[in-house]
Amino acid sequence: MGIFGSKRNKNHICKDSYERGGPKKVKKPVLYLYPEEITDVEIKLTLKNSKFSCIYPNFNESENTWKVKAYPNGEISIMDKKYPYLFWEADSYVAQDLSKGFVVKAENAQEFLEEKLKMFGLNEKESCDFITYWLPVLIKNKLSLCSFQTQKFFDNFLYDIMPKPKTVLRVFLSIKKLKEEIKIEEQEIKEVKREGFTVVEWGGSDINN
Repeated sequence: MGIFGSKRNKNHICKDSYERGGPKKVKKPVLYLYPEEITDVEIKLTLKNSKFSCIYPNFNESENTWKVKAYPNGEISIMDKKYPYLFWEADSYVAQDLSKGFVVKAENAQEFLEEKLKMFGLNEKESCDFITYWLPVLIKNKLSLCSFQTQKFFDNFLYDIMPKPKTVLRVFLSIKKLKEEIKIEEQEIKEVKREGFTVVEWGGSDINN
């Protein structure tokens, strides 16, 4: 049972341009689980127009499924090993929409990420994990176009989770290096209120690499 489920311009990365330039790396989507009590959880992940490049911890490849024990504090255990989250990456031909977003200078990148992630509803740990991974990219770029992907993008990366969570929060940031400032319509960000069994995912893509 699946639960997660344009016009062309110079700022919009279209599928055919991906095919000409090769796949883009969907980097470090990580999945956090917060059940209300200790719970055995099965997570199946299905990709469209993409291929796994890395998975940790490994799952049953014939079923693309993790079978874990999840704890209210976010800890995940498989057999006798413990993990803070589930991790995967993929090479993908799925289009990333850059038609709306934010132009971010390196000197403002930390403040930008802290503000936007708080608006999405990420907690301090999730935000810290996100920022320490993506802040170096924004600093290196000097100037970046940042666009958070919408449900149309997530429909290509589908989770089936049992038992079904009550709250699902997914954040995926597409980053494109800019040579000069551009005008772009800003995105509206709506916070997701956490209730009950909550699942949180974040990831991103450096369009230039």
